[in-house]
Amino acid sequence: MSFYIERLTVTGVGKKDSTIELSNGVNIIYGPSNTGKTYIVKCIDYMFGSDKEPIDISTGYEVIEIIVRTEHGKLIMSRKIGENKINVESTDKKISSGRYNSKASSNNYDNTINSVWLSLIGIDEKHFIICNENFKKRVLSWRTFSHMFMLTETKIISESSIILSDKYTNNTAELSSLIFLLSGRDFAEAEKIESKEIKEAKKDAVKEYINRELFRLSERSQELLAKLKESPHVDIMPEIEKIMETISSTERLINKAITENQEILAQLYDKNQDLAECNLLINRYNELATQYSADLKRLNFIVDGEANLKGDFSTQCPFCDSKVIVKKNKNYIDAAKSDYKKIKLQAKDLESASKELYAEKLTLEQEIRTLTAKKQSIEELVENELKPEVAILKEKLSVYKEAVECQKEVDVLKKISDQKTADMIENGIDDESQIKFSVKEHIGYNFISDLNTDIRLFLESCKYDNLFSVVFDKTTMDVIINGKKKSANGKGYNAYLNSVIAIVLSRYLERHAKYSPDFLLLDSPILSLKEKKTKKPSETMRSMLFENIIDNQNEVQTIVVENEIPDINYKNTNIIHFTKEKGNGRYGFLWDVTD
Repeated sequence: MSFYIERLTVTGVGKKDSTIELSNGVNIIYGPSNTGKTYIVKCIDYMFGSDKEPIDISTGYEVIEIIVRTEHGKLIMSRKIGENKINVESTDKKISSGRYNSKASSNNYDNTINSVWLSLIGIDEKHFIICNENFKKRVLSWRTFSHMFMLTETKIISESSIILSDKYTNNTAELSSLIFLLSGRDFAEAEKIESKEIKEAKKDAVKEYINRELFRLSERSQELLAKLKESPHVDIMPEIEKIMETISSTERLINKAITENQEILAQLYDKNQDLAECNLLINRYNELATQYSADLKRLNFIVDGEANLKGDFSTQCPFCDSKVIVKKNKNYIDAAKSDYKKIKLQAKDLESASKELYAEKLTLEQEIRTLTAKKQSIEELVENELKPEVAILKEKLSVYKEAVECQKEVDVLKKISDQKTADMIENGIDDESQIKFSVKEHIGYNFISDLNTDIRLFLESCKYDNLFSVVFDKTTMDVIINGKKKSANGKGYNAYLNSVIAIVLSRYLERHAKYSPDFLLLDSPILSLKEKKTKKPSETMRSMLFENIIDNQNEVQTIVVENEIPDINYKNTNIIHFTKEKGNGRYGFLWDVTD
């Protein structure tokens, strides 16, 4: 950082000095409207050489003073409102103390405040830049490019580029100054001499290039015409419509078949579930029938045993070897017969239920076979007939479309060829008015590409709503979001996107430029209260914008002026709050001025 503004003070006879202290990092000044925030912006711009008086002297305040810290000392600059002289007291050996004119001039250059500000960023000598297409020159000045980093409340909502001022006639000078900051090149003399000396060589080169292009276009056209001869000799567009209609109809049949197949699969699943339950019951019935059979045999054995027992008899006890009398008991036979009869009835009922279950199983198996066959039939229809038919139709459609595209390309090539021929003729006309300086031709691809990438990454980090595409357009030197100009969504988005471009540009200059101001001022980037009826950036976008500034803007002194600020962690940011409430903090910038 080559310099930063350390303090701003406004004084007047009999008035309390109004001072704000600024850091060399991020400074945020916020509070309600009419608290003097814009005075601060205008005062700084006044010290940059503006001729617009920043404060009404009827307030009693009449002198503006700033303290500027440099790498080798400090400068105290003061200017009385209404005068075009700025007094400078310097302890920096590069800058002489004295009274400087506020307006830039090539005459007496060293006595202008312009030379002071340019010297602070390393531009120690007078330079001229081209200011129009006729190679007219004017002295490089601080105010030629200061609008790129001084976004006032009117500039910040502008629909045009922040790199260009609203005055079209200044655009060439502004872009020339940007190129000078980036590379240190003014090329004021070289371009004019070159365009005179090698004009004919350039014309010959253009002719050669156009001839090569015409030859290439001719070859391509012949190649396409040969393809067209091989195409079907039919009225292609009606054929394409017919094929597309047939494809659509066939695809509807495929979708219908797929839906029917899914329904069959669901039925098969249910039937298989029922069959599994049926098989489970059959297994259980078989086990129960086996158990019944065993019980009947056991009871039959008991009855036969009791029936064959002839009477009482004696035997020896196997344990004590004493005599035991065994008596015949008729109750055993009656009980066994009763159980036998009951189990016999249950076995009969079980046999009847088993027959019904087997019949149900056969029915389910038949239904499953029928559904499986139907499913296979549908699948064969889709795979063997419908899909191959669609494939054939699409292949035929591709042939027709290729023929259409060939014809379109032939037509385009014809138009290009006609234009190239016209260019060839125009190039042969010797017209001095054609020797023009086009400043945008000297803006490098890398600068545009890098700026585009940085803006996209910045917006992504800020979670920009519905971000799809970001293009930094070299023609307008402005950003296009999702194919729309920034103005499409109103002033709130203008302010937001203009702020983003200014921030990204300030960081790019700090990192890559030969000369960088390392200073940025944004007046109302999120329009918190000014556009209540206009579509505004989301709360997330606003918060992320401020977080990005706080986290990444430390190498560039940044001053943000806003009515209200998001509720985030401001870390070590220098916060200045105006309350517009007497007795509650600081009312506004000017101590002795209230509503």
